[in-house]
Amino acid sequence: MVNVFDIDIKEIVPKLQKGKEYNIYTVYRDIPINIKASLSWVDISKNDEVYLAFNWKNTSMKYAFQTGNPVYVKISIPYQSKELSFYIKCDVFSSIRDELILTANAVVEVPPFLKRVSVRVELDSKHKSYAKLCAENIEDAKECLSNLELKNISEGGFAIKIKKDEEKSNIVLNVLKDLAQKNIVFEAELYIDSNQIRAKANIVNIYEEDEYIIAGFKMSVDRKDAIKLSSIIIKLQQEIIQEIKSL
Repeated sequence: MVNVFDIDIKEIVPKLQKGKEYNIYTVYRDIPINIKASLSWVDISKNDEVYLAFNWKNTSMKYAFQTGNPVYVKISIPYQSKELSFYIKCDVFSSIRDELILTANAVVEVPPFLKRVSVRVELDSKHKSYAKLCAENIEDAKECLSNLELKNISEGGFAIKIKKDEEKSNIVLNVLKDLAQKNIVFEAELYIDSNQIRAKANIVNIYEEDEYIIAGFKMSVDRKDAIKLSSIIIKLQQEIIQEIKSL
């Protein structure tokens, strides 16, 4: 069986069809963004850098591709009597006016943000959003962490962020790490503007991102809160898409 990830990218790009529309993906504030654009030209430089140029004159989502996030072009081509589908991971080289020029870096599998079971949205300062987490500790006393800033939320989970230089950051981090090792279930209260969502949550990861410590949780909610949460996420998603189109 052909392993597409063993194929040299310079062997693939000459097979792309000029004038054909391709699906191009990126992520903006945790929302997958997809556009269709026709391939204008392909070039391989003397330094073996591979460039793909697309006509995106009529694209209304251009701003989402100008944030420095990776871009993925979905490709299906014939290869040794087989039809191969995969993604080319790219960086934006130029996005001036009507042409999007990408530097093609590698052949990859489906990007992680396209594998998500549910839509995730990033929260910003326009929305008052925070979490309260309570858990039973080993002394059977309830340990609660309050006013934790929400980073993002989906129907299946959420993440909080803690600024590293905040006085309480080390305390909160140590508590979370301790409870994560014990696989503690949290009683979570999530607040987004005037909405409150109650959930049962478990820590799935803790990592650093720039000046923040991020803790990700998977969660389950009852039917009533699930309906409310779905409505909130749809509204936030629509706001973000309108934001992109206005920039």
